[in-house]
Amino acid sequence: MQKKLPESVDFLKQVERNACFEVAWPVSRFARLAEAICNNQGEVTARLKFGTRAGTPCLDGYVQAELELRCERCLGPVKQHIESGFRFGLISSADEADLLPKEFEPLLASDAEQSLLELVEDELLLSLPIVARHDEACSEVLQKHKKDDDEVQHDTYRPFAALKDLMS
Repeated sequence: MQKKLPESVDFLKQVERNACFEVAWPVSRFARLAEAICNNQGEVTARLKFGTRAGTPCLDGYVQAELELRCERCLGPVKQHIESGFRFGLISSADEADLLPKEFEPLLASDAEQSLLELVEDELLLSLPIVARHDEACSEVLQKHKKDDDEVQHDTYRPFAALKDLMS
């Protein structure tokens, strides 16, 4: 198992070698991800294993990071644990995508080197929550609203309660 993950490799050659990479990259290396998060602190860990499964060249991977996103309620920072596992079937043309077993997502692999950094960044972006928010009431308005709800006793109006008397 190789410990250092290069930024780009020839995917098909790595399949022949049954290569396995593990790495920790700083979050600051991911330019597109930086647009979706509050700061570039922390690191992204990735494990990528090339090989053949069911006669198909494939890439199995796992990425994770602790990112600081913007809470959609209070607009303050909120830490989120992001992780994703994936399995790509490496294809050389779009026609081969239909022939892949269902367990694989198609990934077009050329003979040239391709960026692992971009692949990991794509997986992180796809794994971000649609709406990031704190678990608890984070803004003053939400805290006041929750406090008011706790203080108010709710009387339940039962419109069909009179029918009970008619039944007897």
